[in-house]
Amino acid sequence: MKRNLLFFILFLAAAFSANAQSDMQLYQQFNGRYDFTFCGNTLNPSENNITPTCTIFTQSSAILALEQDDTITAAYLYWAGSGTGDFEIKLNGANVTPDRTFPLTANNIDGLSRQYFSAFKDVTAQVQATGNGVYTVSDLDLTTVVASETYCGNKTNFGGWAIIIVYENAGLPLNQLNLYDGMQYVPAAINITLPSLNVIDNAGAKIGFLAWEGDAALATESLTINGNVLSSLPLNPSFNAFNSTNSVTGSSQLYNMDLDIYDIQDNIQIGDETAEIQLTSTQDFVMVNAVLTKLNSQLPDATIAANDVVLTCDSRVIEVKYTVYNVNSTDVLPAETPVSIYIDGDFIELFKTSTAIPIGGSESGSIFITIPDDVPNQFELMLIVDDAGDGTGGIVTETNETNNIFMQMVTLWISPVLQQPADITGCDIGNGMAYFDFSGYETSLKNSPTDTVRFYTSLIDAENDASFITETDAFLSQPKEIFVRLEDENGCYDIATFMLVVETCNFPDATVSIGNVTRTCNSRNISVQYRVANTLGNAVLPAGTPVAIFADGILITTFVTQTNIPIGGNETGTINVQIPDSLPLNFQLVFDVDNQGNGMGTVDEINEENNLFEVSVTLIISPVLQDPADLFHRLDGAQLVVD
Repeated sequence: MKRNLLFFILFLAAAFSANAQSDMQLYQQFNGRYDFTFCGNTLNPSENNITPTCTIFTQSSAILALEQDDTITAAYLYWAGSGTGDFEIKLNGANVTPDRTFPLTANNIDGLSRQYFSAFKDVTAQVQATGNGVYTVSDLDLTTVVASETYCGNKTNFGGWAIIIVYENAGLPLNQLNLYDGMQYVPAAINITLPSLNVIDNAGAKIGFLAWEGDAALATESLTINGNVLSSLPLNPSFNAFNSTNSVTGSSQLYNMDLDIYDIQDNIQIGDETAEIQLTSTQDFVMVNAVLTKLNSQLPDATIAANDVVLTCDSRVIEVKYTVYNVNSTDVLPAETPVSIYIDGDFIELFKTSTAIPIGGSESGSIFITIPDDVPNQFELMLIVDDAGDGTGGIVTETNETNNIFMQMVTLWISPVLQQPADITGCDIGNGMAYFDFSGYETSLKNSPTDTVRFYTSLIDAENDASFITETDAFLSQPKEIFVRLEDENGCYDIATFMLVVETCNFPDATVSIGNVTRTCNSRNISVQYRVANTLGNAVLPAGTPVAIFADGILITTFVTQTNIPIGGNETGTINVQIPDSLPLNFQLVFDVDNQGNGMGTVDEINEENNLFEVSVTLIISPVLQDPADLFHRLDGAQLVVD
C-alpha cells in the first residue's frame, strides 16, 4: 500500500558538533484562497558586525497594512535573541507568554558554546481585533545578556520580533500555505524537502523566511530551490540571502534579522510533486526560525471516520456508519473515491463515495458488513479512503496522503450462557401453597457483575422483560414453572426455567404462650407460667428447643424445653425471672420459642413466623403511709376529751 509518511523532512549537515536545536517541522497548513505577510522589527540599534555595540532596545514597533478585502485568518508572534530567553513580554500593552519555545545551543566559530532562543505565541484573536495599524513589542529585555562579552564579544548579540499573518481574500487563487518552524542554524547547510505537491499553476508561488543574526557585511550565504539560486534584487543578492532586510517594507535596516519573501514561480514547474530547498553559509552565523511556502496546489484531502458501529446480539453482520470528509483541501474530492474495509488487516469489502464532496464538505452513509466465521469475536476494523482494496493507495492525489486511515477495535455481542438453575422445593402450608426463596440465584447465575438476573411466570414476559417477580426471597406459589432471564450490559440475554416444587414436609411448629405472672410486693423477681406447644406440627418438637425471654427488647435469660413434644402436644412450666433495675415498673414481657437469644433458632418449622408471645407486666410496689399526728387526752370534769 502506498503511504507517503513524509510531511516534512529536514536534514542538517553542520560544520560544528555538540549542538542542541529545535528541528524545523510543519506547524500549520492552510488550504484555500490564502496568502501571507510579515510584520516585525529588530531591537538592535545597528548591525552588530559592522558597528559593534553592546546595547539593545527593549521595545520596537512595526506597521501592519493589509488590503481592505484581506481577512486575517491567523497571526503568530515570534520573538528571539541571545541567551536563554525572556518569556514575559507585551504586545501593544497586553501581556504575552509563549505557547512554545525553541532553545538553541551552538558551538560558535571561536569554540565556545552559546545559547540562543526563540518563542512563539498565537496572537490571532488580538491581531484580528486590532487589524491594520502599529504593533509594538515591549518589555523584551535582553540588555544584560547582550552586554556580556559572551555575546557582544563574538558579535552574536541580537534581539527582535515578527508576526506572521495568514490572510484570506476571495480574489486570490486556491493556494496551499505551509508554515514550518523550529530553531536551526547555518553554517554549513540546511536541506528541506517539501513533498506531496501537485503544482497545477506556478504563478504567484513564493517562499518566505524568518531568520536571525544575518549580517549584510558577510556575503557568504545562498538560498536555492530545486538547484536554482534565489535572489530578490535589490534587497537580496544571490550571494547574500540573509542580510538584515525586510521584503514587506523594502528596508535594509532590519539589523540582524530577516523577513524575506522570494518569488519561486520560475523555479517550480507544473506537475512537480516535490520541492528541494537548500540554505548554505560558509561564514555568517544564521538561525532560521520559520519558513512559509505558498503554492497554487489544488487538491482534495480525503479522511474518513466511523461514527458508529451498530451490533446485534449473536450476529456477525455489523452496520458501520461512516463519514468521508474533504476538510483540509483546495479542491473537490471526486465522486466514486474508493473506500476499503479491512478486518484484522484482511480486505473485506470496497465501496465508493456517491457524490463529489466540496471543499470543507463531507458525505455520510452506512454499510453492512458480514464478519467471516474465522475472525475472532474481537477484531480491528479499519477503513481506508482512497484505497482500491488491493493495497494500492493514492487513487486520488491529495494534499495529505497519510491521513486516510481510521481504525477501531470492535467486539461482537454474544449472548451470555445461563447455567441451568436447580428446582426449588417448598413445604406445603395448606392448599398446595408454599413459600419459595430463589433470591440467591440473582447473584449465583451471573457471568459478570454487570449482568442482570430476573424471574418471570411466563415465557412471553421473560422475552419482553415484563412483569418480573420482585419478592424472590418469599414467593408464595403453588407448583409452577419459573422463567429466568440473564441479560448482559449490551442487552443480550439467555432464558432458562426451573420448577417450584411443593412438598408435604414433616416439621414441628413451635408456639409459646404466657400464663399467670406472679409478682411479689417490692420485688423485681417474677414467676411466669408458660406453655410450649406443637399444635400444628406434623413432626415431634425435640427436647432442648430454646426459648428466649425479653423485657422491653432486652434479653433477660433463655431456657430450653425438657421433653420431646408430640404432634398436638405441649409442655408447661414455671420460670423465675429477675427484672433488671434499669427497666421501668411497666414493661413488655416477650417469650420467643426457637430463639437462642441471638435471633437464631435450632429447629426447622412449618411456620417460622408464630414463635412470639407478648404480655404487659407492672411490678407491685407497696404504698407509702404518711405518719399521722399525735393525739392528746384531757379530763373535762368527769368526761374524757380527745383533742
